[in-house]
Amino acid sequence: MKGSISVIQGFMLLQVIVLGGLYFVVSQADPMNLSHWASKMVFSAVTMPEDMLDQSYVLGRMQGRLMLPLIITTLLFIFIQMRFFKSAIVCISLAILLDISNGTFLIAIVYVALLLVVTHNKQSKAYFNRNHHQVTWE
Repeated sequence: MKGSISVIQGFMLLQVIVLGGLYFVVSQADPMNLSHWASKMVFSAVTMPEDMLDQSYVLGRMQGRLMLPLIITTLLFIFIQMRFFKSAIVCISLAILLDISNGTFLIAIVYVALLLVVTHNKQSKAYFNRNHHQVTWE
């Protein structure tokens, strides 16, 4: 019954795990300790400036750029799970605007497709119209 919603929930959960993992790795990186596992990963993946103060600034910017998508994706996952249709639409719209402002149009296209599935799919409409707050005693 809720096949498309299950795919969307799985996609959101995967995105939360990936963004959360990236945020954790970047938060553990330390320019003072380049032998730390997180520092090795981040410094090998990103071209860092030579100055340690600039490195700290770059790490902070990386954390900041990961935080908002992580929050929006987590809220979207929760709103879909709790069947809050309008809140899910607002989160998807915010994600689209965030991706367009960052210049990541490919990810914005994925969110547009997600928005179309949530708003126009029959299974999705049935999923959001069901009231899951009712408790049945049998």
